[in-house]
Amino acid sequence: MKNYYTVLGVLQTASPEELKKAFRKLAIKYHPDRNKGDQAAEAKFKEINEAYGFLSDPEGKAAYDAKLNGTSRFGSPEAEARASRPQPGATGAGTGIDLNDLERSFERFFGFNPQTKEPTQMNQKVGKNPMDTTAAFEKFFGFKKK
Repeated sequence: MKNYYTVLGVLQTASPEELKKAFRKLAIKYHPDRNKGDQAAEAKFKEINEAYGFLSDPEGKAAYDAKLNGTSRFGSPEAEARASRPQPGATGAGTGIDLNDLERSFERFFGFNPQTKEPTQMNQKVGKNPMDTTAAFEKFFGFKKK
């Protein structure tokens, strides 16, 4: 397993500012525009970007640190990071957002299901366009459309 801290030349206890500073210094040094045709520099640049991509994200860094310290229950930092992110259609991990409830709220507000584009039952009974804002417009501006 690559040690991303070694790639960036920082300690595991480095602050986000120190990580960013080390990344920028190395990115400038190995940038493909500065090293045209140098395959080794290009590979190093990609490795630096990969390392900083994990370590700059607090969730990715926590997952990577757990794997590096041998405390992760997942096989790789990538798997740990994916497992900690909310999955579509499920309650957001640690965010308190229920995506199913969000979809129901969308249906109530706009009057149709965003996935099927079918009007909700309330709008089917009335038989009007779920996006018709004529009444709200007339009430706001104080006059009726002819």
